[in-house]
Amino acid sequence: MVELAQVSAQWAAEAGTPVSRVAAEPAAHAPLATSLTDALASANLSFPCRDHRIKRLFDVLISGLCLIVLSPVMAIIWLAVVSTSRGPALFMSPRVGRYGRPFRMPKFRTMTVGSANCARETLIGADEQVTMVGRVLRRLGLDELPQLVCVLRGDMSLIGPRPLLPDDPGTIERVRFPAALTMRPGISGLAQVSGRNLVSPRRKARLDAFYARSASLSFDLHLMARTVSVVISGKGFM
Repeated sequence: MVELAQVSAQWAAEAGTPVSRVAAEPAAHAPLATSLTDALASANLSFPCRDHRIKRLFDVLISGLCLIVLSPVMAIIWLAVVSTSRGPALFMSPRVGRYGRPFRMPKFRTMTVGSANCARETLIGADEQVTMVGRVLRRLGLDELPQLVCVLRGDMSLIGPRPLLPDDPGTIERVRFPAALTMRPGISGLAQVSGRNLVSPRRKARLDAFYARSASLSFDLHLMARTVSVVISGKGFM
């Protein structure tokens, strides 16, 4: 486990760095950085997945295979995004990662250029700002495919607590349930298959903390199967 003092120092440094590392107003996230690292330090948590080495190997193999197999699909999505709306195909979103460390998470752009970068549930007039192609990508979860690169390089896992925006209500709740921060964030997770965007921020934090305490490769496989079911059914979609 990374030394919490080092994590705290990194957060303090990165909270004041330019937009390329954190967000449009990085200084505003410094209090959050302190809250998260203080919560981790006071809880003295360490809940490594029982199969963490196998889990990491599984992540690398599956994400690498998916990137190869799905590269034609991703190329088509790329062309569809740039040809139907103004702006780049990819959107780099600042997220809170493992141990509260910030990182940049890529997604296929689903909203018009200039839309506010905030939690989907809190965005006013979100429906009007989602592009035609973006609506389809969100419904099928295809906007998340570029995150396979994050899995391959170790910023994320296939299954884990979702990486949240610094100002997401769920990020604040994780101060109360810091166990969620001990795992690599995932493309999908327990909260996503338990109601997706219809789950309250507090319940998401509780579910993510439960996952951190119970994580295993078999649990991940179970959640992957449930993820496919949720995507097909559209349950909890916003």
